Amino acid sequence: MRLFLDSSVLLSAAGSERSLSRLILTFAGDWDWELVTAFYCRDETNRNVVKFGLEAETHWKSMQSELLLFPNALTSKRPLLLAASKDKPVLISALAAKSDVLLTLDQKDFGILLDTEVYGMLVTTPRGFLMMQGLG
Repeated sequence: MRLFLDSSVLLSAAGSERSLSRLILTFAGDWDWELVTAFYCRDETNRNVVKFGLEAETHWKSMQSELLLFPNALTSKRPLLLAASKDKPVLISALAAKSDVLLTLDQKDFGILLDTEVYGMLVTTPRGFLMMQGLG
């Protein structure tokens, strides 16, 4: 299963050893989850991880080897219902990467899409995903 991690999930995983985002990275190998993100999310995480301290920066560096990076996709021929233009590249990139699930903690901008499918791709939180897998 291909899981697309947006920058909020990447920051959570880097910044807290108790986060469900980090748990997803821990379980990925055992559950055959392929973890992917886009350069856009990686770059946003690089800019913001410093706010979480040195330990988060160190963990972020080690996490990157577990991620498959995909090019940013900025346009789609399909209509999308997402108000925040800054998050459209995340959604479009996740679709272009043929992800099964887009994981986000951004309930403000992705709220209308949470726990729904967008062109066959589930959009949910790490908690929602883990519960669907029977792990929560």
